[in-house]
Amino acid sequence: MPKVGKYTYEKSTRPEKKLMVKVNNRTIHFGARGMNQFRDKTRIWKSKDTGDNVARKSFRARMGGIKKKDGSKAVNDPNSPAYHAMRVLW
Repeated sequence: MPKVGKYTYEKSTRPEKKLMVKVNNRTIHFGARGMNQFRDKTRIWKSKDTGDNVARKSFRARMGGIKKKDGSKAVNDPNSPAYHAMRVLW
């Protein structure tokens, strides 16, 4: 199980997701399995890496705009799939 930063990631048990991580006794599944990514830091899904900087910029812009119900950005909350997708896959 690869560790990136302070979190340990593993292949998701959900067929439609790529990775999962446990945060505060909660399992978070993230990353659409059918989609490519910029660079998977865990190297589990290395075959789907594109290195496409234009796609990366577009994805990060979209993901950066996602807000939680309280109005805060999802990419800043470790309990959010957006947080992990942004840091591990993109």
